[in-house]
Amino acid sequence: MKIKVNGIEVYYNVIGEGKEVILLNPNSVNTNIFMKPIVKLFKKDFKVYCVDRRGCGKSTRDCLMTYEETAKDIYEMIKKLKLDKPIVVGFSGGASVALHLAIQYPDVISKLVLCSGSARKIQIKSKKFFDKLIWYPGKKNTDKFWKLIDEAKEITVSELNSIKADTFVINGGRKDIIPVLEAEYIASNINNSKIWILEKERHCSYVKKIYWYMGVKDFINETSV
Repeated sequence: MKIKVNGIEVYYNVIGEGKEVILLNPNSVNTNIFMKPIVKLFKKDFKVYCVDRRGCGKSTRDCLMTYEETAKDIYEMIKKLKLDKPIVVGFSGGASVALHLAIQYPDVISKLVLCSGSARKIQIKSKKFFDKLIWYPGKKNTDKFWKLIDEAKEITVSELNSIKADTFVINGGRKDIIPVLEAEYIASNINNSKIWILEKERHCSYVKKIYWYMGVKDFINETSV
């Protein structure tokens, strides 16, 4: 399905029943490719909205690429679809979008799950890393995403302090390209937050593993952190 928001078209699928959960994909890849394994788990317990962020998949590609504009897309989508304070689960760049959403539009979501995301500019030593990831194209169409990363606005401590939503920060261990220190920076500056470092995991390598999902499910179903 497609919905027109913020001057573009956003493609999404809806699967399952229960509490509403929005899944936000990493940079460049569409949600269906990356999320397929984890959606099989989520759909058993929740009503899942699998969204292709602007510039990705079947959503509008030729458009301004910033995390702030993408957050506005999701905000307008929530309002148009009349979703009742959904949980937002973001992966990598999708987690950065989720942070901006929580800061810009604090009253439209209930909880955040941030998976290997960053609030500040992270220096990636080698872009060849992405060629090893089966879900990342890593070739000619990714320049706009590198530009997005390079020009992204850093999120300040005061902005993190303003986030109202209960937050679960998840990160891989030392082999994740997002440093554990960045995950700790995010979690330590958001009220009602907790952190889970998956020591043996790399950058979002954990998405299709049941033990990870069960931790997220418990968090979503908790009354508060």
